Amino acid sequence: MAAQPAMVQATAQSAAAQESKASSDTTIGGYGEMNYNNFLKDSSRNQADLRRFVLFFGHRFDDRLSFNSEVEWEHAVTSADDKGEAEIEQAYLNYGVSPGLNLKAGLFLMPFGFLNQSHEPPVYYGVERNNVETRIIPSTWREGGVGLYGSTDSGLAWDLGVTTGFSVAKFDDPSSPLASIHQELQLANARDLATYGALNYRGVPGLTVGAAVFSGNSGQGNAAFKADNTQPDFSGIDGRVTLWDLQARWTPGKFDLQALYARGRIGDADRIDQTLAAFNAANGDTRAYVPAAFYGWYAQAAYRLWERNEMSLSPFARYEYYNTQSSMPVGFEADPLNASHVTTAGLTFRLHPQVVIKADYQKYVEHSENNRVDLGLGYMF
Repeated sequence: MAAQPAMVQATAQSAAAQESKASSDTTIGGYGEMNYNNFLKDSSRNQADLRRFVLFFGHRFDDRLSFNSEVEWEHAVTSADDKGEAEIEQAYLNYGVSPGLNLKAGLFLMPFGFLNQSHEPPVYYGVERNNVETRIIPSTWREGGVGLYGSTDSGLAWDLGVTTGFSVAKFDDPSSPLASIHQELQLANARDLATYGALNYRGVPGLTVGAAVFSGNSGQGNAAFKADNTQPDFSGIDGRVTLWDLQARWTPGKFDLQALYARGRIGDADRIDQTLAAFNAANGDTRAYVPAAFYGWYAQAAYRLWERNEMSLSPFARYEYYNTQSSMPVGFEADPLNASHVTTAGLTFRLHPQVVIKADYQKYVEHSENNRVDLGLGYMF
């Protein structure tokens, strides 16, 4: 495989990225989405949001070396008084060592699941990103580091490297354990690095079968406490984080069938939570407790029911289960709100392969107060 085009890896498979490759050494792309959520049991929760506005910038220095980046704004307005965010999701150099072998260095997306590297609205079903690839695998999860990736003539694609890791001192949200302790390369504590690896087989037309694993300590040498001794003292705690997934996708004819399973663990969760309990008692605080394990899975089917020229209409259905506190240390209870079976069914209407209108209904089996109808508009270029 030749060196990747000067466009972020997340859109390397899109037609837009391939077309822009030929037009200039410097390329610009992007995607965005606007969503509306209508909660069926409490209309005061209804919300409309410019969820994301994203720009890609890339540059090809020569036939082997390129730069790729992704800049994102969320929720329309970013300021100290607003909930919007501005963030760099990718910024890395890519070097084509040889056909089938590439080296990348910088801030890049982890090769997990289906959404993390390809998360533009036209490429996935449903108005909102699915729960498993947001709560278990943190959505747009990126790390700073060095990686090697490539493919073989037999259809194997692989990706492995060494990166920054998580910081357990940041934990504050049991509904999304890894998103809560993700450092995003923002002055990231880097005493404890991590390793990752991913392997996908695409040797049969229309079929993808793969797996990925990530592992690294999250104690970070107790850096947060050493910088501010009013924080919990996690001295001597490694807190190893391990996440793995299995996924498969098959697209025979007009069908698009997809399934994924992901499971994670946080080591030393008992010692971490005992430290937090003592801290809460001493300070009158209510810091959340860390799960020892969490997991989720989903199965999804879509069918291209109608198409004309570049337009198409595809109904889809997805059934998923997630539990972000599937195992808690002895003496610490899980919150039932952090586990649910969810059924999603809807329609995806593509005005163009890169422009989509979506509608769906989501039913939360255990938590019906979250049942809702969603509408969405998205694009990529």
